[in-house]
Amino acid sequence: MAELPDADELHRRFFGRWNRPADRGRPEPRALRPDLLRVPGFREVAPEELSPLKAERQASVLEMVEKMVAAARVDWAPLVAPHDVLSRDGLLALDASLDDERLRALLDASDPEDLGNDWFVTACELGAVLGATLKSARTSLHWVADWPYWESTLVERSTGHVVAPFHWAIRRLSAGGTSTGLVDKIGWSLGLLDEATRAERTARS
Repeated sequence: MAELPDADELHRRFFGRWNRPADRGRPEPRALRPDLLRVPGFREVAPEELSPLKAERQASVLEMVEKMVAAARVDWAPLVAPHDVLSRDGLLALDASLDDERLRALLDASDPEDLGNDWFVTACELGAVLGATLKSARTSLHWVADWPYWESTLVERSTGHVVAPFHWAIRRLSAGGTSTGLVDKIGWSLGLLDEATRAERTARS
């Protein structure tokens, strides 16, 4: 079986074509973002102020993200039953199902020109699930709506850390993505955010 493409290639193939320059006036599609990074300029800035979208558009985008979570709960119910996909056991079951063989089959059956292709939908649903899981585990994370909706991120206002869950999903579905489980990666990221928060409090005291 052929090796899965790397994350950058899959991002270009399935997402880059939909990140049209006209959406935001950019000369080219955005690159794959890091899983977690700190942007000092984002500290103490309200999430709605970080979004490039107008208020009503922000609400519409976040509704779309919620709909993707709801769709994932339905689509992946057979894979994770009897657990909810946002639970620890649900994520472990999902991880076990999304092995290289299944991902290769998804890719082989997916036409990047079709916005509803199986690989693309899986990536979007997984990104929404990861975002919802992180936000539930750490209420200090807030969505910053962007367009297309898969460019939306989670930002922690107190530290300026940014999480890109949809880009996490692309990496998980790419070559080497199965090497780190979703639950372990979420735990690692939350641990880093805990350390950053403690350091921030110490610096202020």
